Amino acid sequence: MKKFDWGKGIILAVTIFIVATLSVVSYIMSLDFFLVSNNHYDEGVQYQETIDSRSRSAQLEHPILVIYDEKNEALRITFPNELVGRAQGDVLFYRPNNSALDKKIPLSVNATGTQIIPITSLEKGKWLLKIKWVMDNQNYLEEKTIMI
Repeated sequence: MKKFDWGKGIILAVTIFIVATLSVVSYIMSLDFFLVSNNHYDEGVQYQETIDSRSRSAQLEHPILVIYDEKNEALRITFPNELVGRAQGDVLFYRPNNSALDKKIPLSVNATGTQIIPITSLEKGKWLLKIKWVMDNQNYLEEKTIMI
């Protein structure tokens, strides 16, 4: 029976290191990577408008409320009274890791200032909810991170 000496230990350690490195590199190369947006250059150029829209939204007297209705499996978005009947826009469900799952819904607020959006068709996980609207020729943007 041969003894296990330091030379064989070094060879074994280097072999394990190489196999582990190649395994990790292979795994990372097999993952799909998505850009934040397909038109990221245009959005970057117009980012000041996004900042201004967020600022106007934050200055509203009453904020927009997003509540998960567990019983109906829906999101209830409640708008302040000053927006009812005056705002037009979209609600965007943005999936950070797969843009193919993004969903855009037109803003349709009822007389009480509420819009209910069923979420049964949305995949479970992290979503960015973007509510964009125009009121009095001013753009507004509200963003919320939600987990479904």
